[in-house]
Amino acid sequence: MNKQKKALNPYLLVILSFVAIIFIGAVLLMMPFSRTAHNFGDFVDSLFLATSATCVTGLNSFKQGIGGTTAELTFAGQVILIALIQIGGLGFVTLLTFFITLFYRKLQFKDRLLLSVMVNSEEAAEVVSFVRKIILISFSFEVFGFLLGLPVFLSSCNNVPEALWYSLFHSVSAYNNAGFDLFGSSSLVRGAGASEFINNMPTWAYYYMCSYIMFLIVAGGISFVVVIDIFTKRKFKQFRVFTKISLMMTGILLALGFVVFFASEGFKSPFNALFQSVTCRTAGFATTDQDGLSVLGKSFSCFLMFFGGNPLGTAGGVKTTTLYIIVLAMICYLARRNKVSSFHRRYSNEVIVKAMSLVLLAVATIFISFIAIYLFENKNSDITALGLKSTVPAALIYEVFSAFGTVGVSTGVTPYLTVGSKLVICILMFIGRLGPITFFQLLGSKMRFDDKSKYHYVEEDFLIG
Repeated sequence: MNKQKKALNPYLLVILSFVAIIFIGAVLLMMPFSRTAHNFGDFVDSLFLATSATCVTGLNSFKQGIGGTTAELTFAGQVILIALIQIGGLGFVTLLTFFITLFYRKLQFKDRLLLSVMVNSEEAAEVVSFVRKIILISFSFEVFGFLLGLPVFLSSCNNVPEALWYSLFHSVSAYNNAGFDLFGSSSLVRGAGASEFINNMPTWAYYYMCSYIMFLIVAGGISFVVVIDIFTKRKFKQFRVFTKISLMMTGILLALGFVVFFASEGFKSPFNALFQSVTCRTAGFATTDQDGLSVLGKSFSCFLMFFGGNPLGTAGGVKTTTLYIIVLAMICYLARRNKVSSFHRRYSNEVIVKAMSLVLLAVATIFISFIAIYLFENKNSDITALGLKSTVPAALIYEVFSAFGTVGVSTGVTPYLTVGSKLVICILMFIGRLGPITFFQLLGSKMRFDDKSKYHYVEEDFLIG
């Protein structure tokens, strides 16, 4: 009697691949050749940085003031950091699939099916082609961003090699929605306390740089499927429903964010309002001091961070399509429509339940994480001594939403968190990057919960609300 080999759960493979990359990255970032001090770095901080980079978040625990990344990491360390961002943005499985198909032209159907699950592709037969398109799209946008950045950095950096590196680093970081930069801990904020590099940059160069960074952020978070549709079909009527919903939700959230931030922050800079709306889609760059945002500004930032960008892109969050299907289901329920439909398509109850389950799991994850971090930081005098405009609970909940949405914006408390809180944030970034549903699927004994019973219970309704 032949024993069948038990196949490894594809969701477990995805999780293990990310865990392996994070720990390898942590060890490399801890090494003396990665540190400007040329000694071994703290493992927890290295783990935090590696997790943040691989999960394309942008939070870091450096306490080097305006020096930021460049004060802590050597050129070798910066190369390791950007490599982790690239791997995390595309996904290790995606890159592995690409290199495997370079040497093996034909894959068995079971291998294609496994890969399609791991890269979240609906068509197993076309998974190799899909992966190659993802790689091509990503590298094309990154090269384009690199070229766009050259005029800025050639005019602002000390020499040509430095300008080339700055342009490449920020192009990869922006497209992958990572939020890491080489300017300093204040990101793109100008004014007192900001980095000299940003403050000394000509006005035209500053706004030009921020503009193309916004373009790359949106391009990375809009979804590979949407980009493929735009370049292959070109007409809106020919787009698949997913593309139409993604484009519509992206436009609505960006416009709504602009209006809210422009109004809530005292009608200051329209440009900063637009940038805040874009960056909260999981990018992490900032032109505004996050601690100085109003209560409404912080609250809406959390809302945008929670939902993030579109599926199958470099953005995090529970995704815009999840928000769309939940709102649509509510509208259909209030209108007493039996079926949930839009764009001449009807959506199954399974999709609606999955969307609501995802939101519930995400809310529960954020709530539990906040409680854990608050307990760790309740008596942390380092945070109290910072003199933040935000209350400590508000700063911590902002940090939690930022980590879960893999955004990377912060009120400034990240470097002063205790070890316990840093580990919680690491777990939160990890869950946010892979999605609660991935872990939910892993815990389930089956990929689909089909009812194969030979009998059915009597249906019964009960009071809700």
